[in-house]
Amino acid sequence: MGTGGSPFPRTAPWLVSGGPGVIRLFRRLAAGLAALALAGLSVPAQGQQPATTPQGTAPSRPTIAVFNMAAVMRDYGKAKYQVYLLNKKREELSKDILVWRSELAKLQQEYQQQQVAELRDKIGKQMVELSRKIQDREAEVNRILNDEASAIISQLYDEIKLVVDKTAEMNGYHIVFAYPDAVTAEEMKNPMIKELKLKPPAAQPFYVARQVDLTPVLIQTLNAWYPPKDAQGNIVDVNKLPPLGQGVTPTGGSAPANPSQR
Repeated sequence: MGTGGSPFPRTAPWLVSGGPGVIRLFRRLAAGLAALALAGLSVPAQGQQPATTPQGTAPSRPTIAVFNMAAVMRDYGKAKYQVYLLNKKREELSKDILVWRSELAKLQQEYQQQQVAELRDKIGKQMVELSRKIQDREAEVNRILNDEASAIISQLYDEIKLVVDKTAEMNGYHIVFAYPDAVTAEEMKNPMIKELKLKPPAAQPFYVARQVDLTPVLIQTLNAWYPPKDAQGNIVDVNKLPPLGQGVTPTGGSAPANPSQR
């Protein structure tokens, strides 16, 4: 990701395909979740006083765990399905725009070939009106998609936060940090990511022991608790989604029980 403080370049291979508009939305989802997680997981609730250590006893050593938000977003099936649905909606809402752009291209060609000044002026006015129509529709589509992306961010954050809280409670972690980092071996070798990691906007771990990395258990639990479902409530296999347009065993702790099973 190249925006929102994320350490990924614009060509990060795990981004869902579907055009720059959806890629930007996916970046926004990941970046927004990372920011929310860092705020929600490391800041005590307002109005609560920090606990004090009883006199005469040594303070207990806090236990800390981390997880890679980029990896969670990549492998969380529901997040990928939401991006797919946004991509699909973008295509549906943009059908008129594609038609109008084709018409605009024809008008531009006619304008260049027209020799009569009066007719050129008429075509020019049509081009201006059509261009404004396209801009207005694009702004409307972006507003609709941005509103839906904001709702998705809120829902995904609540789900990730609950799973992190329960996993931390079950495994005795006092603090859980979220951080964005490379996921694949190819990304880890990317010079742009290495450079950005040397200029982190906040604490960025350079080493994470497997026993404190909750990423795998969070992904497994999220996919078990909140599987992607279609409008009819059927579970969706995100690996078998049709293309649009042109375009394990956890090592960081034990998974908490599904709330619906308790």
